[in-house]
Amino acid sequence: MDPSFDLLGRLRSVPYIEDHVNNIDKQLTEKRKNNALLNVLLEVPDRVQESVMNRFISALRSSGQEHVANIFRRESDKVPMSDEHCRILTDNIDRLCQFIDPEGGLLNRLVATNVIPAGKGITPHMNW
Repeated sequence: MDPSFDLLGRLRSVPYIEDHVNNIDKQLTEKRKNNALLNVLLEVPDRVQESVMNRFISALRSSGQEHVANIFRRESDKVPMSDEHCRILTDNIDRLCQFIDPEGGLLNRLVATNVIPAGKGITPHMNW
């Protein structure tokens, strides 16, 4: 899950979570933000749990994280990339770049949408 500005902004209108967004946002790392957010979800009172989860899942989908929303409630075939697949892509980034037509913009799009992690000298919108 990406505790992005977009997602946290959308969560500011979700009952119960809205009171915790500032604390979540103050966490120093993405991992800590996710942990804080998941802890808040665990504390949601039973009487509002379904409503809060529905709005949380909607916020995920609206912020471009449908693959994460599908972990909570599957509504499409989008699934997160496994750590193993991410490692394979990262380990083979040089070879992969040999076969991607940089003039077509595919590489930029893959990096910009975090399909391929930035690094190894690759950043979105590089001028080839």
